[in-house]
Amino acid sequence: MKHRVVSNAAWMMSEKVVSVFGVIFVTSYVAKSFGPAVLGQMAFSASVFSIIQTVAIFGTETILFKSISKSTTKGIRLMAVAKRLRMVLLLLLSVPVLIYVWLMMRENFLVFAMASFWSAMFVTQDIFSVYNNARLKSRMNTVANATGMVLSFGISFVIARWKLNPMWLSLSIVSVTLVPYLIKRKLFFQTNSIHLPPKRKHRCYLRYLLHAGLPLAISSMFISIQVKLAQFFLVGVGSAHELGLFTAANTISASWIFIPAAIITSSFSEIFKERADVAAKLAAKLYGYVMAVSLLMFLIVAMFGGEIIRFLYGHDYTQSGRLVMLLSLGTCFSAMGTVAYRYIVKEGGFNYLLVKIFLLLVISGATNWFFIRAWGLTGAAWSVLVSELLSLTVMNYFFKNGVILKIQLSSLNYKTYK
Repeated sequence: MKHRVVSNAAWMMSEKVVSVFGVIFVTSYVAKSFGPAVLGQMAFSASVFSIIQTVAIFGTETILFKSISKSTTKGIRLMAVAKRLRMVLLLLLSVPVLIYVWLMMRENFLVFAMASFWSAMFVTQDIFSVYNNARLKSRMNTVANATGMVLSFGISFVIARWKLNPMWLSLSIVSVTLVPYLIKRKLFFQTNSIHLPPKRKHRCYLRYLLHAGLPLAISSMFISIQVKLAQFFLVGVGSAHELGLFTAANTISASWIFIPAAIITSSFSEIFKERADVAAKLAAKLYGYVMAVSLLMFLIVAMFGGEIIRFLYGHDYTQSGRLVMLLSLGTCFSAMGTVAYRYIVKEGGFNYLLVKIFLLLVISGATNWFFIRAWGLTGAAWSVLVSELLSLTVMNYFFKNGVILKIQLSSLNYKTYK
């Protein structure tokens, strides 16, 4: 990999080191202080607005990344249109949900839901992160995001340390996205400017975003729902307590995914520029690197994850330790599957992704319903594992005469890395 790509990936990883530190030491301390029920309430609100946020972004992250990688000027014009589109979609989707939570759920759910809404708003309006990533300037994102996370973790620690009302944790939820947004916005406008294009061109850009973004938006929504299905089924069949246990296990199991994610994001800024045959070779090499990193991290977390959970979260979360191996393997499959997803996007397979994710959502819903009813928490972990395995393998192999299978097989050939 080129030096700029490696350097950019390193900056992205360094940002996540701060995040993992917070997850390991601060979030676990908060969870231990307030118990699985409060953790479950926060996780439920975050899950709901995570889906809304995904839909509001409308697939524009990938479109902007691809556009900025090819032409900065066109990419910036698209950023202005995408920012307005995201805000409209976020408000249309959020208001009904907030009204429902206000009328039908307890006060603590409403407070966390409002905090999650504001947090989602700053994420959807943050069009500057994708610009920095596409321009291989992720160090700016790192500084901004790390600042927000440190402040957020500090607030959470103080609240837990002094046993304040857990509702104050909403400040932590908001600050983790507000602060980075303000910093990145200021840095961007020091050297750039964004203006909405004239009405005629504005309509053209908007049509392009809607046309290219709709399949990605629906696919992303289905992915988000599919990932959260286990949590929703646990709330429906079980309780917030069980959701808290599952969240703790999933947090530890997925704590390392930032490493392959950083490598993938940085590498695809180059892959997007190449023609199909060259891109396939680069993707195969990237797939091999991601597979090696993922399997190594899986082994580490699978061996020590149970002990880590008991040490960090306490004996109330002992059951979570039983899920770590399954969820870690699911995370491993998810990391490798991201390479295939990005490559399909590069080749314009938006409609294929739409059909694939829809089928995967149906399968995931069925496995969650059956497995959770039959085996509870363990069933939820098995459902995640099965869904990620199918997403990585069979459900990718019908795209362009099995090009994803060829890439995966090529990644196992040592000649690929010469």
